[in-house]
Amino acid sequence: MHTDEVRYRASDSRLFQCSYTFGVMDARDPEKIVYLAQDLKHVIPGDARTPGCIHLAWNGDEVYTVHRGNVDNPAFLSGWELKPDPADPAKLKPVQLPVLQEPGVSYEGIDTANGYIYVAERQNGLAIYQRNARTGFQKIGSLSDLSNSWGVRVRGTTAFVSDGLAGIAVVNVADPKRPALLGKVKTGGQARGLALQGDIAYVAAGSAGLVVVDISVPATPRVIGQVPTPGTAVRVDYSAGRVYVAAWNDARVYDVSTPATPRFIGAARMTQVLGEANDPRPPTTSRTLGIAASGDVMFVGNWHNVYSYRVHPDRAAPGLVLPEEINLVDFGPVESGKSASVPIEVTNQGTAPLAVFNVATDNPQFTVEPRQARIPAGGKATLSVTYTAAGSAKATGFLTMQSDDPDNATRVGYLVGNQPGLGVGKPLPETNVALVDGGQWSSKEAKGQVTLLAYFATF
Repeated sequence: MHTDEVRYRASDSRLFQCSYTFGVMDARDPEKIVYLAQDLKHVIPGDARTPGCIHLAWNGDEVYTVHRGNVDNPAFLSGWELKPDPADPAKLKPVQLPVLQEPGVSYEGIDTANGYIYVAERQNGLAIYQRNARTGFQKIGSLSDLSNSWGVRVRGTTAFVSDGLAGIAVVNVADPKRPALLGKVKTGGQARGLALQGDIAYVAAGSAGLVVVDISVPATPRVIGQVPTPGTAVRVDYSAGRVYVAAWNDARVYDVSTPATPRFIGAARMTQVLGEANDPRPPTTSRTLGIAASGDVMFVGNWHNVYSYRVHPDRAAPGLVLPEEINLVDFGPVESGKSASVPIEVTNQGTAPLAVFNVATDNPQFTVEPRQARIPAGGKATLSVTYTAAGSAKATGFLTMQSDDPDNATRVGYLVGNQPGLGVGKPLPETNVALVDGGQWSSKEAKGQVTLLAYFATF
């Protein structure tokens, strides 16, 4: 499904979702969310894949959607008019709005206010549009003095733009034809999603986690607080004195009754069983990109599903966090009779002490110490896992631990020694790659240098 953004509309308790498709849900009963319309795909000129969307915003019964574009999909600004389904009045039958595509424009975050549509357009900055039934979308103003605009939220005549590594930009949009930059502040990390409450902007700032910005003086916004997150902070929402963060590896909640010092309440990690039938690894973390909130209810836009959670801020509980590489701990090549050790950091992000016990492996070639640990709230402990090679053949095993974390009673890691093929500690074989710009790359060019290999997927 690859859910990217979810946004909740309090006026009618509808939850909107951008993924491979566009959907509208009835969330009046968050324990029994019902789709009013789903599996809607955009018909885009020159694109046979009929894509979904990345961001959304609404103005009444018109919901605007955007796609940033990628190798396979062109960028676009479009949307849906919400109309009842004649065959079932309890459902909706949205009608797609006309499509806008502009050369060299990548459409990212979107918001509406004052009858206008505000779109973050990456290196092109902030753009302001109008739409009517006769002329469609028309750009009426823009501000290019930005770096890498990703998200936007508008309040009154002021727009707040998350601008990547440049942080947060504050823009005067009183005259939509001539938006003017008021001030900037760096947040650290990649500023992406943001939420506004009073004189505070809460920013999902990538590797910098949750960042709190005082926007009371638009010309001089300033960072007043920051909380790291175990994963990349992508989006954020605010409701009833709490901030909710989609942090890639999980969804997180903070009490911000004192905005400068967010207090952790809890987090939820969602998992997915790997699709390959012969893959022995335990369920892996399913990525979380979208978040929305209503009071004590958290809506999560997860890679594979949309979830809802009830938040209980009065409860104290431990919170076990393991590094993502626990799903494949590779010891690299080890000679027969020799040993190699890998440290595994165990973190208690919760609000009560964590007990870890019955730590064990199922293969005697792998050992682990210590076998148990008690970790205070906010503390860490390190397990040392050792592999002793009995030969040159591949060896595998499972690392199992139990804890009193109610959401992680048992966690399992997958251990591999002497993995065949390319892996940790092995030289890169001669590799030739066809580049997307038509060029070629050979590993010979990087001989003697440190090379970072990164995998990217486009959707």
